Amino acid sequence: MKKYFVGITTIFMILLAIPSIHVSADDVDYSVQAIIPDNQIDKKQGYFDLKMQPKMKQRLQIKVFNSSNHEITIKQNVTYASTNKSGMIDYSNKPLKEADKSLEVPLPTIAKISDDTIKIPASSTSSISVDIEMPEQSFDGMILGAVEFTQVSEKNTEKKESGLSIENEYSYIVGVKLSETTKKITPNLNLLDVKAGLNNYRTSVSAVLQNDQPVILDNLSVDAKVYKKGEKKVLHKAAKSDLKMAPNSNFPYAIDWENQPLEPGTYVLKLSANNGDQDWNFTKEFKIGDNAKDLNKKAVDVEKNYLWWWIIGGAIAAILLFLIIWIILRRKKKKNNED
Repeated sequence: MKKYFVGITTIFMILLAIPSIHVSADDVDYSVQAIIPDNQIDKKQGYFDLKMQPKMKQRLQIKVFNSSNHEITIKQNVTYASTNKSGMIDYSNKPLKEADKSLEVPLPTIAKISDDTIKIPASSTSSISVDIEMPEQSFDGMILGAVEFTQVSEKNTEKKESGLSIENEYSYIVGVKLSETTKKITPNLNLLDVKAGLNNYRTSVSAVLQNDQPVILDNLSVDAKVYKKGEKKVLHKAAKSDLKMAPNSNFPYAIDWENQPLEPGTYVLKLSANNGDQDWNFTKEFKIGDNAKDLNKKAVDVEKNYLWWWIIGGAIAAILLFLIIWIILRRKKKKNNED
């Protein structure tokens, strides 16, 4: 039975934390363009930055250009903005159940796309529409998301001798930012949880950070240190800057365990963060449980702890030495008795 692996190349540019659509790539057969409406706040931008009102209904138009000499298939999704584990805003398609609990109105719940999939003839143009219906209740801040376009091209399918095939997909992102008022919203950072796990298959501890406000939290610097409970020595630490969080989102800020095995016990995390205007400081006690053994087995490049082997080996050596001395003394005593 053949196995299929999907390699996804996402092509986008970030401008004011919103993905642009003005992108070019030699091996991509298509491009997209947003048709900017009259209620666009900044008409210089290529993404949707719209001034909305409660209960307002609006249809957005996006053109899709096929620049190739063959028919192509494009699928599209409406997505909500999240924050990935690298601390950057992510517009790729994700299940709504993974959204942060503070996100009251994810874009996919108020924006519906006209066609999930379209076929575009060679050297032709098609368009898709996105119907938006705003909630009844007015809100401050922003609703942030995107329309994701993905090409699935049979000509890029490479079949290998092993029977595996790799299907390449190319994605464009058209940002959608909706706001109703100009009230300034202040971002807020929370520490939701601290837990041991694997980051890129390496042992780590993650501090789950949350921005619970409907505004982008940018220029974020984070400094985290982990201690064994009751001790002052820093076991592991991680400092990063220029992080950016989507509105009403969370992400796991990883503290690398430096290829050391995770050891069960009680630890303390001390984490400080700032965005140039605000400071946050957290101290949280957490435990690494019995699942550490399984995590260490799954981790790559983890340094093995040979302490118990040394203890067992030392005990065996001590017993052998004791037996040798006992045997020598016994033989000596026997010989003396014979004399």
